[in-house]
Amino acid sequence: MHQRIAIIGAGVSGLAAALRLTEAGKEVVVFEKSRGLSGRAATRSKEGCRYDFGANYFKVRCNEVARLIFETLPTEGLQRIVGDILTFDREGRISPPDPDHKSGARWTYRDGISALGKLMAAKGGFVVENSVRILRLRREESHWLPEDEEGRRFGRFDAVLITPPAPQTADLLAASDLPASLRDALTLDLRGAAYWSQFSVVLNFGGEIRLPGEAYALLNTDREHDLAWVSLENRKNDRIPPGQSLVVAQLSPLWTEANYDLAPDAVVAHAANCLGALLQADLPTPAWSDCQRWRYAHPRIGVPQERLKQGGSMGLYFAGDALIGRGRVDEAIRTGFAAARSILGMND
Repeated sequence: MHQRIAIIGAGVSGLAAALRLTEAGKEVVVFEKSRGLSGRAATRSKEGCRYDFGANYFKVRCNEVARLIFETLPTEGLQRIVGDILTFDREGRISPPDPDHKSGARWTYRDGISALGKLMAAKGGFVVENSVRILRLRREESHWLPEDEEGRRFGRFDAVLITPPAPQTADLLAASDLPASLRDALTLDLRGAAYWSQFSVVLNFGGEIRLPGEAYALLNTDREHDLAWVSLENRKNDRIPPGQSLVVAQLSPLWTEANYDLAPDAVVAHAANCLGALLQADLPTPAWSDCQRWRYAHPRIGVPQERLKQGGSMGLYFAGDALIGRGRVDEAIRTGFAAARSILGMND
């Protein structure tokens, strides 16, 4: 029975697994290359504003996630986002929301969507080693020793749960102590995954900016506009100071791919121009802006899960949105729960 588990990656899937495992009495250490938690469920602060610049919200679509959000974790600061998501096409024609985008409550936290991961870590009480990039796994007898880019080895673990994007996971396994047949099988499937890249641009304006129909957001549905998503952070309570408006504008994956190395100022300028054209408004110059390039924004081709289960014979497990082939916060959480059940020897 696995008693000590290493988890690589502090996104919501890894943190959900860590919470379940610590609830079962296991010792868990989470290794995270960045200084934060929650992965692409990310939040920043600037000039008195607090904004989500990766995932913009999450939904609760199953009982397991509902119990996590409404029973296990504190609900203080949990907020439902008010306002529809309207759609637009390649010509910028805005239409009412279709049922798929209108259904279901959208949630975040007053302090930002990244609070979700922070709350899971606080509830679980497990150790999180930030600013540690694990590049390989060394094998010593029947235990795993994670090793970072400086050659430091961390502890002895009975099992390892790996949650980064599939290409990074493949690189990690390729450098690790694995039988060649298992390593080749796992890395072949992982390298078959594909991701969309995406620029996320934040535009702060003095004065009031509104979206049509008092909407919360606008979504491009034909994937042929340079903008993929526009949302108004003012719809989230206590985020933006009075007298200001803050818009999150995410460029389309196709535009991002064609302009991946473009300077941030040029990306921001293009996003602002596209926003003005979409809203048919002569927008003022932004007071300030922010720009994030997500290399692995969300998967477009997932990883076959059955083949990954071969890793369980050596105490290797996997979670994350590559297993579902799309980027949804609640579904990523569910992959973490499923991995925890596998590690505990429970039927999924």
